[in-house]
Amino acid sequence: MSIKQYEGGNYQHILDMAWDALLSRDLKDVARNSNSQLEDDCIVFSSLGNERIVDVSSRVISTSYGKTSVVESILTLHYLDGAVPIIPTGELIPFYQLPGGYAYFKAFKRRIIDKIASKFQHRPKMLEIVGERLDGVRLSFGDASIRLLPFPKIPVTIIIWSGDDEILGSANVLFDSTASMYLPVEDLAEVGSILLRKLSALI
Repeated sequence: MSIKQYEGGNYQHILDMAWDALLSRDLKDVARNSNSQLEDDCIVFSSLGNERIVDVSSRVISTSYGKTSVVESILTLHYLDGAVPIIPTGELIPFYQLPGGYAYFKAFKRRIIDKIASKFQHRPKMLEIVGERLDGVRLSFGDASIRLLPFPKIPVTIIIWSGDDEILGSANVLFDSTASMYLPVEDLAEVGSILLRKLSALI
């Protein structure tokens, strides 16, 4: 069940379901397919430059900054539960080309892409500066671009084109063509929200 499919507000219910789903899997397979490490009862991987620890015995997900939010925990569990032995292709596609993405694209553009453009269009290199603090890699697209890894097999590329007094700047958020094999499109939209929030916090 994706986050969007459960809109009752009680995220604890969907979190419990996500834990149950993960614990029904072979954790060695999960770790291998998700590019994670299995250390005792913990699945460990890097997320945006920070170690994320999924303690399956206590049902707690944490980083060096403390416990993750409920939404981030749900996304983490969905990523692990959906992990398959497929590697990213390197083919970048916009959100609306993801399976089911067209139906959500207007909201995704308004909530995420347009806000990224607003924050960075007059200072595009700031995107790369703060992106590197999240262990991102600078790319050569647009006036500034960065590739971020919210999850080991879900790279997200953010591109900025600067604006001026006459032309508005713009942005785009691109996913690997395999992203929907790991998370449903509704969850990938939440990944975009998290990236926007973390980038904004570092400006």
